Amino acid sequence: MPRPYRMGERTTRLEATRSRILEAAIELYTEHGISATTMREIGERADVAPGTLRHHFGSREALERAMVDRLTAGAPLPELTIFDGSRTIAERLERLLRAGGMFIDQAQRIYRMWLREPMLSGPWAEKGAEFGAHWNELMRAALGPLADDEEALALLRGMLQPAFFEQVRGSTRTTVQAATLIASAIGPWYRQREAELNESRARDPASTTRPRGR
Repeated sequence: MPRPYRMGERTTRLEATRSRILEAAIELYTEHGISATTMREIGERADVAPGTLRHHFGSREALERAMVDRLTAGAPLPELTIFDGSRTIAERLERLLRAGGMFIDQAQRIYRMWLREPMLSGPWAEKGAEFGAHWNELMRAALGPLADDEEALALLRGMLQPAFFEQVRGSTRTTVQAATLIASAIGPWYRQREAELNESRARDPASTTRPRGR
């Protein structure tokens, strides 16, 4: 039965070539940015002929969609189940910050590409919107009764920015240690915020959000 064996070898070669093209594109986007990288340069970096490149990716959009899939597969988003069993806002915040730190670790290649040149169109924008909606859901779940508090959301969103997290971690702290430090620093503010909301609701049972004005 030689034919199945040869077909298997061909499939392996095709997958290897496709992977090489994707890695070449990721490298070039990281080094030079999206707008400064051409399909010809990607083919040259991957050491494939133009026809081979077109065979695997008929368009630049198809290539970028495959790049998005590869990069995000290595950086899965945290699930809402990270909050299972948590009872306080402090617990939920620390869990989210730890999960956020681990995500930042896993998404380093995406982050480096973004620093070179933000990806704001096509498949990148689509995936960015999907990720943004999921992170918003996670943050609101972590904040619980403060989910509609704009200031509470803004502060948490800032704490989850890669640049901020990297500064806190520095060269000596682990991801978990950095998350714990951030959580301990912002925890008192959130507890006070929650207490103010509870007081407001006690005075006005119809109120569902913290009064503005601070």
